[in-house]
Amino acid sequence: MAIIKNNKIGEIVCLNTQHTFGRNQNTAHTYISQKDISQSHALISWRGSNWYIQDHSRNGTMLNGEYINNTAVKLTKGAKIQFGESISTLWEIINLDPPSSYLKSLNDQNKIIELTTGHAFPNEEEPEVLIYPEDAIWKLERKGDIIDLVQNSTYTIDNEEYVFIENQVLEDTMDNGYIVNNAYFQFVLSSDEEHIRIKIITQNLELDLGERVHNYILLALARKRLMDVENGYVFGDQGWMAIDDLLNDMSKEFGKELDAYYLNLKIYRIRKLLLETKPYGYLFANSVERRYGEIRFAHRFFQILKEERCIGEVLAIAN
Repeated sequence: MAIIKNNKIGEIVCLNTQHTFGRNQNTAHTYISQKDISQSHALISWRGSNWYIQDHSRNGTMLNGEYINNTAVKLTKGAKIQFGESISTLWEIINLDPPSSYLKSLNDQNKIIELTTGHAFPNEEEPEVLIYPEDAIWKLERKGDIIDLVQNSTYTIDNEEYVFIENQVLEDTMDNGYIVNNAYFQFVLSSDEEHIRIKIITQNLELDLGERVHNYILLALARKRLMDVENGYVFGDQGWMAIDDLLNDMSKEFGKELDAYYLNLKIYRIRKLLLETKPYGYLFANSVERRYGEIRFAHRFFQILKEERCIGEVLAIAN
């Protein structure tokens, strides 16, 4: 997330992919009130893999003390941009990372939470609110209720109000779709099934998700998918399991009563693990799918191995 700072007034600004500076309050992302500032004075934008500044003003914009008049110039960290004669219009480039969505506090203009993978509030151990991306849409989950975050809307999180800013870079999804459609999940079980390791196998590498407690959830859902495939269900109907049934199954497996809060936390951690697994894990973050009262393992292809022997697999599209 790219950040610029006005050292004179202490204001910090996160740059949008197309960020306008000017005196028109209706169109400028950053409003500058001085009279020598044009209505749309300058534009800072993300192009390919770099940030550029484009001057659109009558009086020009200064970059590191030199005027750039109606030209576009690549920005560098530490560069200083001055939009008008007043020193209050001088900004310094603090960070030039690619754009990302974020939450901005309404109580503290300099408090910004960059949204990267998954976020738990107030903490990961006992979260009350979960925020994560799903199908390129940021979701907010509270007590099992899930909503889409909406641009410029306000949300109360951990007793503080934040406005959500959508600021994603659109990616070329053609290769991504190819990777997803030609990969499969592999469940590797010990003889007593006490240990469950999961890998994602692609054409050119393996993504090892390790051996974790929440792997049991994916395995239980994959087995339900396998049963429905064998019974001839079409893909849209395959694998759906009542949340209550899954919780009962998990409670028996772990020897203690588990509730929806526990399940939601584990699913959040599955998604976060996938989002953080390089290089392609984020492409599989939506492998757990929900609808009212039900949940399923949604990736089409998987294989279950026990003591190196295949005990079930779906490696072709089941229609």
